[in-house]
Amino acid sequence: MDYLTKSITENGHFRAYVTDMTEVVGQSAKMHAASPDATVILGRALIATALMGTSLLKGTDQMHININGRGPIGQIVTETNAQALLRGYVTNAQVSLSQADRKNERYSKLVGLNGTIRVTKMQPGMNPYNGEVGLATGEIGDDFAFYLAQSEQIPNAVGVSVFVDSKGEVQSAGGFMIQTLPGAAENELDLLEQHIKRMPNISSMLSEGYKAEQILAQLFGNSRLDILDTIPVKLAPELPKKWYASALKSLPESELKAMIEEDHGAEIVGRFTGKKYQFTEDELRQILLTKKNSGPDKK
Repeated sequence: MDYLTKSITENGHFRAYVTDMTEVVGQSAKMHAASPDATVILGRALIATALMGTSLLKGTDQMHININGRGPIGQIVTETNAQALLRGYVTNAQVSLSQADRKNERYSKLVGLNGTIRVTKMQPGMNPYNGEVGLATGEIGDDFAFYLAQSEQIPNAVGVSVFVDSKGEVQSAGGFMIQTLPGAAENELDLLEQHIKRMPNISSMLSEGYKAEQILAQLFGNSRLDILDTIPVKLAPELPKKWYASALKSLPESELKAMIEEDHGAEIVGRFTGKKYQFTEDELRQILLTKKNSGPDKK
């Protein structure tokens, strides 16, 4: 089962998160029939979203993230809550890199650099909070780290990694995030940076059977850590048909009438799962009737 472990160094100078999301990334890739390269990008975004979401969200808070670098992959959209229930998609799930670019892991060529990462946090009873920064490198982990530093003023390091085999199957996927807390000394930061540079990518470590505690040991050496919590990471449940019915209700009456009279029904494809929902003429008429009865002049 996929999991995310939260920890803090015994001296309180660093907070660290480690996650294994091999199953979630594999399921999401199959759901969207994603190419190997799109799988890597979507997987990295889902991993970074889980790491950031569990560090910033509480209770019933939710987070929506949109990365748009105006590259060939289009938009990268993810959502999560404090319990690490995730969903995500990319606009163009069949894009691929050249062999040379894939060998050198130049995934930024698909993401693009001429755009932003936009984060919306939704908390009950409060207006949504929006944060937006320009993309730093087009590499997902770097851009999430840059967002946290610029928009949330949290010094951090983020590492995300997805390994896809020659058959296009996800063999391992995971990541880490380290947040620097007040009191951290310069020599501690230097040592941590050295450990990160020497450490293999996390998907390789997961493939070799490493668990969270062993990965944390690679990051922090002899420093002692306290494990605060370990939670499961899962894909969020499919949105129900009534949710899409509500979305249809928000359309202008003229569009609903055209669906009824010209198309004789409607098909909606869920962006997060690819699942198709059929609405008959009668269902659309009921939606139209409900829309009319709930107009601004109705009580």
